[in-house]
Amino acid sequence: MLFRFTLMVALTFVPLLASQENPVTHCCTSHVDRLSQKKIKALLDRTEPIHAPCCVDMLHIKGTMVLSIAVDTDGQVTCVAYVSGHPLIIGVAIDSVSQWRFSPYSVKGLKKNFYGRVALRYEANEGAVKYEVI
Repeated sequence: MLFRFTLMVALTFVPLLASQENPVTHCCTSHVDRLSQKKIKALLDRTEPIHAPCCVDMLHIKGTMVLSIAVDTDGQVTCVAYVSGHPLIIGVAIDSVSQWRFSPYSVKGLKKNFYGRVALRYEANEGAVKYEVI
């Protein structure tokens, strides 16, 4: 009973703390191409699992997380920033997405850096976060 009370108190204050932070809506520079979510999803080569933080499995959280990403010419993620989503899984989502790999983006035969947003539909239960890129 004490555990549930502590968990409820923590869940009450986590969103308040997260809302005080000013989320960065993008992490890019002016010389980088901005791609649509559809194009970014098409370039996605390999994803990493999102591992749920403590107690998320008991809460059965689900929803959509939007992250802003920047990717270099080799397809490695160089920057991930929170745009929107549940505050309990922001950290693990950012850590996981930073490990993703993309096929190189090229224009007229030249590899280029790119940035954009990715949206993840997720459901946290039984100690894992299942997700799909939308």
